[in-house]
Amino acid sequence: MLIVLALILALVPVIAILYPYLRPASAQAPEDESSTFSELDRRWDAAISGLKSAELEYSIGSLPEQDYRALREQYLTEAALVLKAMELEEQQETELLARVEREVRSVRERFHGAPQPRPSEAAGE
Repeated sequence: MLIVLALILALVPVIAILYPYLRPASAQAPEDESSTFSELDRRWDAAISGLKSAELEYSIGSLPEQDYRALREQYLTEAALVLKAMELEEQQETELLARVEREVRSVRERFHGAPQPRPSEAAGE
């Protein structure tokens, strides 16, 4: 009995130490909270939460219709602005990746002396 108790006491710290390494791979690294996307995501959540709150208060009668319409317009406008900003950011990312690809191709051409095939040309298109 004493041996079993000693083994259990020895396994507890071992498991606690090894747990971070044995965790499933599905646990993602924390997102960069200073990124533009994080800020847009927070703004989106705030707009949707405010809209839901206004809808609830109006439906139970604690918010006058005039105030409800003003809040609804405000939150819908904020949500639309956030969606537009997310769309623009995605477009800028695509343009930046294309520009980087052109620069890499240019450097390879200068280094090797001959034009390098584009990925679509190398695939046989």
